[in-house]
Parts: sequence; structure tokens; C-alpha cells
Amino acid sequence: MHVTGTPDDEAASAAGQVVVLLRPGAALVTTHDARQPGCPTCLLTRHRLATPRSVDIERAEERWVDLDPVVSEPADPDVLARTVVAAARTLIAQTAEQPTPTRTVVRVDARTLELASHRFLPDPLCATCGTLPDDSPESADLVLEHRTKPDPRSYRYEDPVSRLETLKRLYVDPFCGLLHSLQRDTQGGLAVAGALMKLRRHEWIEPGFGRSRSYEESEATAILEALERYGGVQPGGRRTTVRSSFAALGDDAVDPRLFGVHPASTYADPGNHYRDFDPHTPYWWVWAYSFAQQRPVLVLQEQAYYYVAHDEGPGPFLYEVSNGCALGSAMEEAIFHALLEVAERDAFLMAWYRRLALPRLRVDTARHHPVSAQLRAVERETGYQVRLHDQTTENGIPSVWAIARHPDPSVTDRPTQVCAAGAHPSLEKAALNALSEIGPFLNDFIGRFPTLAQDAERMVDDPGLVRTMADHSTYFGSPRMRHHLDFLDAGPSVSFAEAERDGQFTHASMADDVREMVDRFLAEGQDVIVVDQTTDEHRAAGLSCVKVLVTGSLTMTFGHHLRRIEGIERLGTVPARLGLASAWSPDEPVLPHPFP
Repeated sequence: MHVTGTPDDEAASAAGQVVVLLRPGAALVTTHDARQPGCPTCLLTRHRLATPRSVDIERAEERWVDLDPVVSEPADPDVLARTVVAAARTLIAQTAEQPTPTRTVVRVDARTLELASHRFLPDPLCATCGTLPDDSPESADLVLEHRTKPDPRSYRYEDPVSRLETLKRLYVDPFCGLLHSLQRDTQGGLAVAGALMKLRRHEWIEPGFGRSRSYEESEATAILEALERYGGVQPGGRRTTVRSSFAALGDDAVDPRLFGVHPASTYADPGNHYRDFDPHTPYWWVWAYSFAQQRPVLVLQEQAYYYVAHDEGPGPFLYEVSNGCALGSAMEEAIFHALLEVAERDAFLMAWYRRLALPRLRVDTARHHPVSAQLRAVERETGYQVRLHDQTTENGIPSVWAIARHPDPSVTDRPTQVCAAGAHPSLEKAALNALSEIGPFLNDFIGRFPTLAQDAERMVDDPGLVRTMADHSTYFGSPRMRHHLDFLDAGPSVSFAEAERDGQFTHASMADDVREMVDRFLAEGQDVIVVDQTTDEHRAAGLSCVKVLVTGSLTMTFGHHLRRIEGIERLGTVPARLGLASAWSPDEPVLPHPFP
């Protein structure tokens, strides 16, 4: 149904066409300009993803509309039609006067005539109006822009809180938003927010979380983290075009085995869908930028995006998560924070797999940030004892391991211990980041653990049962796993001042901060590779989204059989370089890591 008559032909021309879609119980009124993205198909896609329901319900509603689009007890048809036309004319005028990245839809209740206005973003993957460009080496070329930071020790060009209302307006809508829900909670002495988003290919919800001392900051962080997830799950900014074998691509392709591979037993297991890499088998590849080679290179699509489909060709070679994904208001800002996460996860896994006696940080020596207050708040709320350890590796990027332990080593109705980590140019802020992770998680985990205690004991008897992200924390919740983290207690006690490297990453521009950080990896013989994951949805708010891959770094994985430590030579060299005692023995079995 199209409404073509308007009182203002110029406004109608600017707005394009008005489309009225009949849905169960409502008429949806929106504008559509065929010359611009953002069509009715986009609206229906956004609505379907924003209102996750069972397939059975959706099919029943479709049959209902096919049989009789008129709902029970509707308003008078003439009144309903006049209401729809009035809404359409108002919408045309608003669209002509206030062009925005979003499109507006007015929902007219077919029974009460109540009007509700909603916003949706055009879908770049839309089969009707999508115009996704092809991936190319030119699109992956990278130039860091020199923009002055608000302060030499600031690592965001903009305060996310100052953009909260804009972020909500662009992305959050329960009817057709990219994010369909924004929720609040209080855990671990912090204000917690969650932003929920349904993925295209899967039935589960992908959340973004924010944890801080204010709901405004937590909500902004949650929205941005969800948008980061959106960029990381599948290509949404460029259409993948290269399908070839590693052998045929020559020097343009980066060997995926440089990022660590799964155990041979995992690839040999016929029940596992991961398959060993074959240099002569065609795979999908995406263009990225190599800092070592200073040019675009090709990386496996399944390493650049972690939920890509494998509907054709071989099964995936590697298990990937959001490790190294980040969002920023500029490309260099996103790269910087992605590298921080790579360093944090690598440091944690290095300490775990080599049982390093990390220095214990004395919390009362923190000078500029409320580290001690935050730690005590977690202890008061949970009854656990929290310790912080400096896990910074040879690259000098500050990183902290946090561990919370129950005072009773034999406790069975609560987890005996949980771990978390954080990284930041300031060691004190890295500690705060680790505490912000462990506090809310521990508070939630305590309530869930009684139902998981038996699973934990079965995993202790058979570590191969650790198959999911949640299993790792469950496994270490058993009191029988407590002693496996005793190696942390063997480290020296140090103050923050003794451990802190002052003057790092304090340039006037994030571009120079990125260069300093990248140079540290390059000096160690590692390459830093950037995949631009930015989509049109990100650009609507002026955001950039990336995934950073660093050769030779330990990558976070979940599921013990999916660990990726084979081929990482740094495991054999870094502990000695750090001068830390190691409790590792090559004769001991490799156990699942304790990262939650």
C-alpha cells in the first residue's frame, strides 16, 4: 500500500515514496527513496532481529496475515486510513526537513490508533537496496591520522558519556533497532549495563557490557561493546572476494599458522569440525594491513571474523573469538585499544601456561586511582579475598591479573576462586579494569555456582569436558583446582611505583601512541595486522571498528581442545626474559586456563 498524495510536492519528492506495511495488529508507515539505502526490506530485517521470537510464532503470524490481514476488533477502517495518511504526511515533512542516518517508521495500532515512532538504520547487507563494496587491497590500506588528544594520558578522543544520547538515538530501539534492549544492574560495587543484539545467522543474543561507577558510562560502554561485536562477527563493511589457496596467493597471504594452532589431536578427532590447514585448499581471504610489511596483505576470513559461515569448502581451521576487536571514534583509537586487549590476553595465557610467579601488587600503594577502594568493595560484597598481580610481558604494556579466592579452601557451595585481567597504559588503571571485570562476574557466579558444582567436579576428573567459555570458570570453581593457582603466591610483593613504567604512550596524538606500541611488537619480530571491520552502521556515529592480529601472540580461546599454543615460540623464551620463576614442567599435562 503506497500513499502518493501529499500537500507538498517538493517535500514528497525529497522524501521519496511512503510505504505502508500491514503487520499483525498494526500498520507500519515509513518513507523510501529508491536512490538511497533504507528500504522496507531493511525495516523488516531490523524488526525481525530486534524482536527475537520462536520460528513457530513468526510462521503463525505470517499465516494469519495471509488469511486475514484485518485484526480482530479493528478501529473504523475509514478512521484508520485517515490516521495512516496523516502519519504519512507528517513523516514526509519530517524526512524532508531533518535528514539523518536513520529512517523513521510510525507504528499505527490498528485497534487503538495509538502512534509510536521508531528509528532504524539501513541494512548494508539488504538484498533489495544493499550496496556493499567489494573487498580490495586499496580499501585495506592504512594511514594513521594525527589528531590532538584531550590530554597526553587520555586514550579516547571523545568521552563516550557525552555521546550517550546520540548512541541511544542511533542504535537502541525495541522495535527495529540494531540493539533491541538496554538493561541496568548493580554488581561487584559497580553500575552494570547490558546492550542486547540478536545476530543474523544464529538464534542467540550477543551482549555488550559496561561496568563503571555510573550508569551513564556503563550504558555508553555497553552500546559501544555491542557495536564492536557487530563488526566482528561477519563481514559487514566489504564483500569478501578472494577465494584461493595459500600456495597460490604467494607473498600476499599471511600464514595463519603464525597465530598458534590447535593440538594435533583436535584436528584428528572426526567429531570435531575444525580441520587442519591445507596450503593447497581454497579458503576465503580478506584484505588487511601489515605494519611489518607496510602494505595490504590477505588473512583468513575466519581469523578476521569469528562467526563466519562455512557453508562450502573445508571446515574452519581455527577457533576465533573477539580477541583483538575494538571500537573507537578514529581508526588509530580503535587500533590502540585492540592492541591493549591482545597484550592482556597474551600476558594472562603466558603466565598460566608457564606458571609464572607474578609480582603481587600492594593495593595500598596506588597513588592516583581508587584501586584499594574498589578492591575492598568487591571483598565486602562477596566475602572473597582479592589479589592483584603484575602480568606485564616483554612488550612493557601494563597488564594485571586479578584473582578472588574464598577464605575457606574447602568451600563447595561457592566457587573457590575466579580470575580476570585488565590492561591500560597506566598500571593502576589496568588494575581497575581487572577489578571492574572480576567484581560483577564473581557476584553473578556465586549465585549460579550451586547448580554448577557437580559439573565442576566432573571437569576436574576429565578436563576434556571443558568445552565452552562458561566451563573454564566452572572448572576452577572446584576446591580441587585451588592449588593449581598457587604459583601466583610465589611472586614478590611490589608497589605500583616499583612496577610502573612511567612516561609510556603519552604522545599528543593517538597515532604516535599506536606507532610506539606497534614498534614494540615489531622489535620482537612480531607483525601487527589490522583488519578494518567498520560498517555503514558504525559510520553513522563516526566510529571505526577493527580486529588486530599479532603473530606469535597467545590468543584467547574457550574449550580446552581449542587452545592455540602450538607454534608459539615465545612460550619458551619470555619467562626467562622477564626473570620470573616458573613452576611449569614439560612432563605435566596441559590443563584448561582459568580465564572466565
